[in-house]
Amino acid sequence: MRPLRRLLLLSASLLLPLAAFAQTPSFTHPEWRRIAEAAYQKKDFPAARDAYAAALALRPDSPRYLHNLAATQALTGREDDALATLRRLAALGVTTAIERDPDFASLQGKPAFNALRSTFATHRDPQGEADLLVELPGRTGIIEGILFRERTGDLFLGDAHHRCIWRRDHDGRLARFTVEDEDLFGVFGLALDEPRGALWAATSALPEMTGFRPEQKGRAALAEFALSTSDLRRIVDVPTDGRDHALGDLVVARDGTVYATDSLAPIIWKYTPGAEEMEKLLESPAFVSLQGLVLSDKALVVADYANGLFVIDLASSTPTARPLAPPPNTTLVGLDGLVPVPGGLVAIQNGTTPQRVVRVALAPDLSAVKAVTVLASALPYFSDLALVTLANGRPTFIANAGWDDFDPAKAAHPRAHPVRIFQVAAP
Repeated sequence: MRPLRRLLLLSASLLLPLAAFAQTPSFTHPEWRRIAEAAYQKKDFPAARDAYAAALALRPDSPRYLHNLAATQALTGREDDALATLRRLAALGVTTAIERDPDFASLQGKPAFNALRSTFATHRDPQGEADLLVELPGRTGIIEGILFRERTGDLFLGDAHHRCIWRRDHDGRLARFTVEDEDLFGVFGLALDEPRGALWAATSALPEMTGFRPEQKGRAALAEFALSTSDLRRIVDVPTDGRDHALGDLVVARDGTVYATDSLAPIIWKYTPGAEEMEKLLESPAFVSLQGLVLSDKALVVADYANGLFVIDLASSTPTARPLAPPPNTTLVGLDGLVPVPGGLVAIQNGTTPQRVVRVALAPDLSAVKAVTVLASALPYFSDLALVTLANGRPTFIANAGWDDFDPAKAAHPRAHPVRIFQVAAP
């Protein structure tokens, strides 16, 4: 969910001076980031450097914090520290345009800096392989959700702009699956409940959808459709609590229970079959912008765009969010859609440069991340990546979704663009 993935909720107390934050060890890294940005704008580079260091201490695998800390170190004469920080960033396998950043002017031309420039350049090279499964030319929507139905070979696509679900059948014919309905907002994640003949969608109101009205802001719901007829069975609204909500992804358990992530609140919601409304499974101060989720036995593994992966024990009467630390020289920041694979999961990591698809190997008891491996990165047309599904056992995902370069204040629709659906080999 592109506008929501990058949202980091901020406290009103960010208006306090930096000295007050130094006495507040419980502050989150997004809050320290905000303080650093404010100090940078005032050209108080020592304060910005110290605030970025505080943010990085809480999220050591953040490419953004590493880059900005290095920049402020360079601006304050700590050139050796800046080079060391850039080496940490390079070890993550991502890239950043340090050669165009004026904050690094004091380092330009130095051998150590030139070596880092070369390293970052190699990270822009294509890595891994992905096969083009489908190309859909001339789309004017934002294709975010994706679901494959093995029984029929149908591919379902959630459109966040046109407020609908598309179906591409096994013969390649694409048609609208849902009819126009004012109760349906922009469609994001999709999930299948085959035993009950249902297709579930996460639907959220946002300015990028057609017909958006200001009074709809912050509304979100689950929508259930009959697979056989496409009839809308029910809309289950997120309970009203005075906050903005946005459901982005969901998963259905064997008993029909639906779990959904709310990027804005942020909350993990639970809907039990037959219930009148969804209930809150878990709200945690550790959550910033919740994204994809997968079921593993009696646990949920959930991605947070700013805070990596969490495990939630569904067997517990009081579920908590247990964070999973990234292995050395890897990053779990910027994860979006997830799908389960043997021994772990495959994730779309569209919050890094370049965007990439990674395999996350998990310990059998979900106690740790054993490894993070890049499956595909910087390949042709590998931009604006969205959600992921399994199609015939292969992770299958959307590229060129339609978020990029679309401003609803300037145009009624995204410009016509080809949406591409890729697959990577099953790990």
